[in-house]
Amino acid sequence: MATLGQDLKRERELRAISLNDISSQTKIGLRYLQALEDDRLDLLPGTFFIKSVLRSYSKCIGVDENYFVNKYHEEVLLQKEDQKETERRRADAVLAEPRPKRERRLRFRWWMAAVPLALIAAAAAGVYVYILKPQGDNRPVIPRPAIAPPGEQISPPPVQVPVADPDDPAKAAELRLELTFLAETWIQVAADGQVQMEGIKKAGERAAFTAKQQFLLQTGNAGGFSYTINGRAGIPLGTSGAVRTDIWIHRDNLKDFLAAR
Repeated sequence: MATLGQDLKRERELRAISLNDISSQTKIGLRYLQALEDDRLDLLPGTFFIKSVLRSYSKCIGVDENYFVNKYHEEVLLQKEDQKETERRRADAVLAEPRPKRERRLRFRWWMAAVPLALIAAAAAGVYVYILKPQGDNRPVIPRPAIAPPGEQISPPPVQVPVADPDDPAKAAELRLELTFLAETWIQVAADGQVQMEGIKKAGERAAFTAKQQFLLQTGNAGGFSYTINGRAGIPLGTSGAVRTDIWIHRDNLKDFLAAR
């Protein structure tokens, strides 16, 4: 039975399409396409990216993308089943060992588990003795609140409310990502976990997205576009033709992506 990579390669060669042609059209790095055909999926960065590459590859050579995505899922399931079978055989081999040998192995595993637990317990005891345990009656004196005479009211101290920086996008109600494409680029954009755009964009095109918390970008041409977040220019994400995956932009790391004024 042919593997996923063998099927893809056969369909490509039947249509006389080279990997360089696919890379040029999809903006996906040649090494990722070669790894796909060689069934070296471990060289591709994650399931999310693998399925995106599969769809772009299939569209480029004119075959049913869903067929190959489903075949990929089937191979992943088979690998998991093989792994379970291997683990089962290993467990059966341990049970089949002579009892003394098996008992020595189990005692060794028990000690391997007990030593870290003992170290953790000792560390916890030390924390309690030297940090958490009360030391005499050295508790700080807490001043009592002032009591007003009858008929008199005490005004509470003014509460200082921090003023939000209007120029800080991380404190805005929502994040707005605007993309301007400088060259032909394959890109996928997800906002708050939902894919908003996936495909090839041409030079001169623009796109905008909003999110409450975060964006996730995958691209086959990191230098093929510029971007702003809530009107602030972003730093370059890579050079022309560079593949970038799992670019997480969220409120906590937003300043890392904003260019200096």
